[in-house]
Amino acid sequence: MIGAMPVPHAFADVVQWLTRPAAAVMLVLCTCAADADTTGMRLPQIRPVHCGPVLCGSMEISWYRRFQDEDATPRQERNGVNIRGRFRSPRDQAREFHYLQVLTRFDAADFRWSRDTHAPLPPQFVDPPPFGLHHLQADADGRFRSVERTFDALPWFDEGDFPLFEDHPRAFLASAREHGTVAMEFETWLVCVISSKQGSDRNRVSDDAYEVGVLVGWTWGYSIAWRDVGQLGVDEFEDYTFTMQPLRLVTQPSEAFESALGATLGGAVTDRFDIRLGDAQQCPLR
Repeated sequence: MIGAMPVPHAFADVVQWLTRPAAAVMLVLCTCAADADTTGMRLPQIRPVHCGPVLCGSMEISWYRRFQDEDATPRQERNGVNIRGRFRSPRDQAREFHYLQVLTRFDAADFRWSRDTHAPLPPQFVDPPPFGLHHLQADADGRFRSVERTFDALPWFDEGDFPLFEDHPRAFLASAREHGTVAMEFETWLVCVISSKQGSDRNRVSDDAYEVGVLVGWTWGYSIAWRDVGQLGVDEFEDYTFTMQPLRLVTQPSEAFESALGATLGGAVTDRFDIRLGDAQQCPLR
């Protein structure tokens, strides 16, 4: 992952800011449109985070914009989005926090779960899937091949990078040309861990169990659609429509989010997370 950009807010400033009457209901995020002129806005803003009645930190989203390879031809061009943020808490904070992220809409046939590459990924699942993911990569000769990126067996998106939140999903335009559409829509939550239990089988996650309290959530993502609207039979950039989803605050987990938490991966080989949503006031001091 790329290092986070410096953010000028200290937690003491957050506490002072929260004393203002409007602060209790104010959410300011860097909400960027899909236009190239506006998606590069770098305006880190603060969302206060409460664990029940207790102020336990602040969440900042500092960056959200479109990504383009800017290749000369559509064949090896990739499009997607970059997003970055950070959770800030007092130094004596003893609760365990993570980012829990799911795909609420996934339509990308060239991505496969590493434990069963023959079965397509479901339309909703925890991101990243446990153990690994296969995706396309172009070699030096311009040929596509499937490569594996490995992940741990935990449900947390941050994988040791917390409190940084950073993601940069992208796909080849060639995938949209072959399949018609590529879509990745995400719902991400800052969560506190109420309980976690590791099972005996290190090669499966279905015997692990987690309970979390959701604190602050946001939705985002993109899609690429292909339609031969230019010169028929010729691969042109005008054949592709890129749509960047607006960055939005969510105050309650969606049905799609909750459904994704228990989604089963694979066909011949299967596995699934066991994640339950609980009351954030129960998040223990560790």
